[in-house]
Amino acid sequence: MELKQLEHLLAVCSAGSFSSAAKRLGISQPTLSKSIARLEKSLRVELFDRRGGRATPTIYGQLAAEHAETLLAGVARLGEQLVQLAKGEAGALRIGVGPATRVRLLPEVVHQVGKSFPHLQLEARYDDVQHLLRSLQMDKLDLVFCYYEAPDELSDFIRVRIHDDRRIAVVRPRHPALRRAPLTAELLLKYPIASVGAVPSFRRWLGALSSDAARNLNAFVSDDYALVKARPLESDFVACGPKFVFDQELRDGTLVELPLQTEIKYECWMLTTEAKWRSPVVKKIADFARAAMRRKAAKAVAG
Repeated sequence: MELKQLEHLLAVCSAGSFSSAAKRLGISQPTLSKSIARLEKSLRVELFDRRGGRATPTIYGQLAAEHAETLLAGVARLGEQLVQLAKGEAGALRIGVGPATRVRLLPEVVHQVGKSFPHLQLEARYDDVQHLLRSLQMDKLDLVFCYYEAPDELSDFIRVRIHDDRRIAVVRPRHPALRRAPLTAELLLKYPIASVGAVPSFRRWLGALSSDAARNLNAFVSDDYALVKARPLESDFVACGPKFVFDQELRDGTLVELPLQTEIKYECWMLTTEAKWRSPVVKKIADFARAAMRRKAAKAVAG
């Protein structure tokens, strides 16, 4: 049984005769008659009652036509879904994000995906970056947004640069440390630090730590930047993180940048595997992310 034979069956049922069905299909009547005859032979039943130039489906023909219609509709849907999947318009996408990218990048990406791919099933997972990278390696995620120092240099991920920024320290206005700025590492660690954890480049700048300095470095560690930003608002805490995380507070003046005697870069990357990078939708997500961060940067400058 072939799909073409089922199409011929439905055409004869609809037209009521082999000659009319052949014209609709754009084939000769003998070709159509042979196709139906082969189908009847394979099924070992008579599908049409052929009398007076008419073709009336038998009980077997009626049953076959009902199933053929459902089957051909399913095949058509399958074809549409495969095309959509190839274009990235359907299927599922699993995104992993860390603390900073969850705050600013993820909402913009989700918004753009919803507009451009309304039938795409989206799963966004927030976790420790190293856990996310392991999930990416194990094919439990399709892509991960993280800072440049997170992946091992030897890992074979496809890396797409999304955004460049600075890691900064922020404090409340009139914080006593502002009078001594720009601060050395030693002076900075005279104050309690709020962060999501010290990245390697920041630790290298800090150097060897005394017990008091180590205690201040880890005075408040949270994976939630909303909590990190809350600590310096009414205390002598210094909050540290990528500048874009603090854009709103810097604009409205509730927090100000505390100059340091170093500049620590922040680079946001999208990581994926070679197999996932072949997907048009994954490439489109990278475009969405870069555009979102450009808009954020432009807004921060304008503000």
